[in-house]
Amino acid sequence: MLANLDPQIWSYEIWTLELWEIGVLLGIGIIAGLAGGLLGIGGAVVNIPAISLLIGRDIHLAQAAAMNVTFFVALPAAIRHYKEGQLNARLLKLVVPAALLAIIGGVFLSGAISDLWMQRIFGAFLIYVIIVNIIKLLPGRVDYGVGEARITRGRGILLGSIGGGGAGLLGIGGGLLNVPLSQKICRIPLPVAIATSSAIMCFTSIIGAITKDATLPMVPIMIDGTETSVPWYEPFKYSIWLIPTCVFGSWFGAKLTHSLPLKAVRIIFLVVVAAAALKMLW
Repeated sequence: MLANLDPQIWSYEIWTLELWEIGVLLGIGIIAGLAGGLLGIGGAVVNIPAISLLIGRDIHLAQAAAMNVTFFVALPAAIRHYKEGQLNARLLKLVVPAALLAIIGGVFLSGAISDLWMQRIFGAFLIYVIIVNIIKLLPGRVDYGVGEARITRGRGILLGSIGGGGAGLLGIGGGLLNVPLSQKICRIPLPVAIATSSAIMCFTSIIGAITKDATLPMVPIMIDGTETSVPWYEPFKYSIWLIPTCVFGSWFGAKLTHSLPLKAVRIIFLVVVAAAALKMLW
């Protein structure tokens, strides 16, 4: 199929963005990568509202572009966390199979939801993100110890199903679901939850991105107020500019996780997410 495509179509469709849009995408990539490396997320919570609001693209297209990038954010972070000795391999093996199936179902479900309602759902999700991070900032919270972990097949399947399904529906890596849920369900320390979340996304992001891109032509896309359809490769026009700076930001962010006060990082992160949530909901 790819061999039959005219090379001129690729060069025209993928590379024709205005210079300011490319600059914005490069900047978005750095911020998303830093957030991904620091907090164990895929960066989509930054990429999706930024592409949708700053560049004015349909949220389904923004989700597809973000999902294509997630692997490149998660992999450097996962490697870095693994070197720090924080990855829980047993939990990873239990979660991934269920998460792979769930993310496919989530993507198909998202395709049945209109741009307007998806924006509202994503805005509501950002409110959830804000609440979770505010709770983590409250004093007196004690992290789980290594000996308190409760890792079983049932808990792993539950975590994978919720995290994977939510990731597919929202077009995110799933870290914002995996990290708090893995702590709640499996009682693991925060650094281990972040590291394992990054590793989970290395697997789910590939399947999620392929499914999202393949189904995108079947989803009505709003362009300048008109419903239309776009080819499966349209998201790569944006992803190709996000990937390089996302990789750099993710690697650097994962390094800072073990030396930078996460409280300060969360406060900055909350301000950015709150602004995006308000814009998407109102």
